[in-house]
Amino acid sequence: MAVPLADRLRARIDAEGPIPVSTFVEAALYDEHDGFYVVGGRAGRRGDFLTAPEVGPLFGAVISRAIDSWWESAGRPETFTVVEHGAGPGTLARTVMAAAGACLAAGALRWVMVEPSAAQREAHPSGAHLHSLAQVDDEFVERVDVVFANELLDNLPFDIVARRGDRGVVLDVDVEGGQFVLVDGPDTAPPPIADGGAVPRIDAAVSWIVAQRARYADARIVVFDYMATIEELDNRKGGWLRAFRDHEQVDDWLADPGRVDITIDLPLDEFLLLGPSSVCLQADFLQSHGIEQLVEQGRAAWHAGAAAGDLAALRGRSRVREAEALLDPAGFGGFFVLEWGA
Repeated sequence: MAVPLADRLRARIDAEGPIPVSTFVEAALYDEHDGFYVVGGRAGRRGDFLTAPEVGPLFGAVISRAIDSWWESAGRPETFTVVEHGAGPGTLARTVMAAAGACLAAGALRWVMVEPSAAQREAHPSGAHLHSLAQVDDEFVERVDVVFANELLDNLPFDIVARRGDRGVVLDVDVEGGQFVLVDGPDTAPPPIADGGAVPRIDAAVSWIVAQRARYADARIVVFDYMATIEELDNRKGGWLRAFRDHEQVDDWLADPGRVDITIDLPLDEFLLLGPSSVCLQADFLQSHGIEQLVEQGRAAWHAGAAAGDLAALRGRSRVREAEALLDPAGFGGFFVLEWGA
């Protein structure tokens, strides 16, 4: 019988001493036997949390318009490859295909869904323009036009740095009374926050951006995620770290590794040091790529078919509601969109 992940982590800590938060988070989310995303955790209304693509098809329709504009800017090449990292169950790819933009209609779009979880890859849509991979292989390295990641970086392993007077410490995970707890670990440079505060350190997320830029020097790197400045994170007093299961927030993110999603608000400052060519709020990005036009089309369809209650009319009304969620400054609209190579 397989040993539960929590017991394996306790045994490791008993044998080796406290472990970094990043080691705990990586195991909790991606352990090959018991990681949250390995055993079935996922985005979606029937999953554990919602991302913008699961709100409805409108987000994918706007991304389709963005892809069309990027394809046009590239001179309408015969093949235009978009690599989506952290594709989850493939919802974004499915809605982009349904939008049937100009790049797709011309037969140029090749969408590559990269998702390490076999359980989530099983849900991926299939088609001539779609490819599903556990990781990018050399077949797709030579020509990639867009690298896309929606709410991926907040799920990469992170550490926590706290300030203790004029010292900084990296927090570790230990076991006390059978429970996982945070304890002070190695010294580090003190973060620019108030004494007693703590903020995330996102080495894995920064390394991911650096690696994509190095691997695809001519590609456009586009990431969507929730971010805030270090000062804002400090003011949130730990509220920047959250755990979810079945759409409910879990109080103790350490208590049940492998059974909850663990996510953080990312420190925007760290990404700005990497020199993005464009930084904007998600609401501004969606508006710049025509979400209002799509919503107006939806309103027109609703008014034209409301009396009959046909499917097109219902979809049109849905667009209005989806736009409200996607543009909400306290929700998805307040996310950041960062681009490199634009």
